[in-house]
Amino acid sequence: MADDNVSKQVVFQRVRNRIIEYFEVASSFDEQQKYQKAVPLVSVPSEMINQFEDWVPNKDVLDDFGLPVFSMAEQVALRRFHRIWEDVAQNTPNPLPSLVETLKLPKWKQLREAAEETLVVFLDRGKLSEDKEIEI
Repeated sequence: MADDNVSKQVVFQRVRNRIIEYFEVASSFDEQQKYQKAVPLVSVPSEMINQFEDWVPNKDVLDDFGLPVFSMAEQVALRRFHRIWEDVAQNTPNPLPSLVETLKLPKWKQLREAAEETLVVFLDRGKLSEDKEIEI
């Protein structure tokens, strides 16, 4: 049952939490391999590209990711990651090969490292409430 009374800020807090979950997988080759084993019919490399785009469909959306939900450091880190993600999405094979083969790509290593750096920034505050607005 949907809650029609959820504020825009709480929606952004939920989106932020999903972005953190994305970084938890994208930042770890081990987590990507676990994900692949759990869902063998899914292309995890494609998921890593597409899931980020689910939450950040274009760089203009980043303008909406402001305080208090996204700290200044998180905004900077997210913009940096978006540039790297975009480069990887544009400069890797389409469709991406199997996860085993994708993990060997230098661009994929770059994506993982950028996700790890961004995750560190986001974990400074961690996940936010999914039910009530946080304050600065």
